[in-house]
Amino acid sequence: MIFKRKYLYLVLIMYIFSGCSTTMPAISEYRITTDLDSSKFMQEGCRNKSLKVAQAFSSNKLMTQNMNYAQGEYKQFVFTQAQWAESPNRAVTNEILSYISETKLFKNVQVSKSRSSSGLVLETNIEDFMQYFTQDAKASYANVAITLTLIDTKTNRVTATKSFSKKVVVESMDAQGGVVALNSALKVVVIESTEWLGGICQ
Repeated sequence: MIFKRKYLYLVLIMYIFSGCSTTMPAISEYRITTDLDSSKFMQEGCRNKSLKVAQAFSSNKLMTQNMNYAQGEYKQFVFTQAQWAESPNRAVTNEILSYISETKLFKNVQVSKSRSSSGLVLETNIEDFMQYFTQDAKASYANVAITLTLIDTKTNRVTATKSFSKKVVVESMDAQGGVVALNSALKVVVIESTEWLGGICQ
């Protein structure tokens, strides 16, 4: 009886210490950032008008911090040890807002929650923002696709709309490689879309 009790204590102690020594791999958080320089932007744009940038529309998968990827033609997964520091929906909206503000294309640029009125509203629909792998996982690319719609708030009519997309080959076959490629693709899309906005009022 004493032997059994000692044996049980020994098993319990080993279980406790084995539990303490087990560590879960840390989840890496990645940022979406274009780090664009607006000093070279030369277009005049709509400097007599104000613009409100609405929160982007997107699928639910882009409204969370989960980092999704696709493999082959049909399969989609979530990276278990990597996630976004901020949801792609919110981060992409902020990147567009920030760059347009810095270019001085408009008299002022407001966030969607601003109570002040504006002459124009920019709506963004994020159609794709994801890393893709081939079925054998030997090649990968990132794809960013958005559609911008400019609306006149006085008439509630669409002034202009256009879609932009960019694919970038992923250099390393992992989440970090996908993040680098997605940021690179987003940078191109943000520049092209802002140049398009700059030409609307000319």
